[in-house]
Amino acid sequence: MGGQYRVLVHSSNYDRHSLSISDKQSSVSMGNLRLRSWFNVYEPEREDHGVHVQLEIGGISFGEEREFPKTSTTDGKEVGLELRRGYLWYKPSADSLLRLGFLDWHDRFGQRPGFQDPLWSVDVYDSTRAVLANSVWDFNVGGASFEGSLSETGSQSCHYRLSLFALEKGDRSFTGEGGATLLAGDVDYGSDDALLGASIYYLRDNAQYSYGNFGGPLADYDSSQDLWAGLRGHLQLGRLLTSGFFIYNRGETESPNWKHEGHAAKLAADLALESTTLSFQCLFSSSNNTSSQTRSGEFRTIAQSERDNFGAQGYWSRLGLTSPRGPNDLNDLGVGLQNRGLGLLTLQTELQARLSDTVSFSAAVGWLRSARDNPSSGSSNMGVELLGELNWTIAGSLALDTGVAYLWTGDFYKSGPAGVRPEDLFTLYLRLQLEF
Repeated sequence: MGGQYRVLVHSSNYDRHSLSISDKQSSVSMGNLRLRSWFNVYEPEREDHGVHVQLEIGGISFGEEREFPKTSTTDGKEVGLELRRGYLWYKPSADSLLRLGFLDWHDRFGQRPGFQDPLWSVDVYDSTRAVLANSVWDFNVGGASFEGSLSETGSQSCHYRLSLFALEKGDRSFTGEGGATLLAGDVDYGSDDALLGASIYYLRDNAQYSYGNFGGPLADYDSSQDLWAGLRGHLQLGRLLTSGFFIYNRGETESPNWKHEGHAAKLAADLALESTTLSFQCLFSSSNNTSSQTRSGEFRTIAQSERDNFGAQGYWSRLGLTSPRGPNDLNDLGVGLQNRGLGLLTLQTELQARLSDTVSFSAAVGWLRSARDNPSSGSSNMGVELLGELNWTIAGSLALDTGVAYLWTGDFYKSGPAGVRPEDLFTLYLRLQLEF
């Protein structure tokens, strides 16, 4: 058994995913509760098959419905348990795992993957603060996944993963005219000092799952298909870890006919000293740089295709106000690689310092621009963000995270070309979390 239980206190002067920012924002303060529990049932003598179930009571704000929620409702729904993940699992060997059911899934771009066993954690990224390119899909993804490792000579190994998911139920059949399905494949080959990986993801959609009414056609479409293919690499040079990826993305819809073809890239370096780590990263994604009504150069990501036109699904950033950060994911501006189809260019650096065995500190600064001007404001300057965070391991698996982020807001967020300068934004947060 295990779980993750948190209380988050949050204050900011902006609303979640604001499209534009006025010169006088209203402040938002709240307390938030989220409880996640998981358990495995398996045969202890063999430990090669079982069932994993993860339940959540989440997103409950203090004082909602005029008092603390007992049997109150949120958006018309009663507060209660929800299934977050649930699947049967089987290990044909010690180095392989088959999962069937509702799974978590994330792309393999970003930081060097640790290939942690998903059976014994509530979230891989919450514990390790891994930085990914697109997302951890924190909603039910139904299907099957098989992964494993092949040991080679010495410290070299090869890790692979194949997955097939039903993202939208079909009106007629799983592979027929209805529904949306995702086929994903990853392979990584490396040693202790270097890794080279490749991934290819294909999304077939006959259920109007992918685009909705943002980006691409502004009307209903009969079907669509999208492809993501990319390479990633990691190289350890003494105390210096360098990494990067390149992702190619193309997609098209039928009736109406609309196509897009974009790309995204990342270069990063981490320098580890005795008690300090200095990190740097540069990310770029292409934008809709044509005036054509049937063709675009924008880069899209998988999770954002379904949820909305923002990038709030990915813990890819070292910042916390423009994009989500683990200790504070209630409010953010939703900046990501897709970035409303306008592309992204960002330079970010972070300093992490261990002050004692139980206390650490991090400070990050980032400069953000869209790859093209925002049609609403006529500006590509998104601003400069500064973040400071203190992490205290109180006892065992109980930790306290507190921080502040400030954004000197650029004209990208003006309400129009003639609008007034947007107000600078800030967020303050404190999270007490137990995870075991």
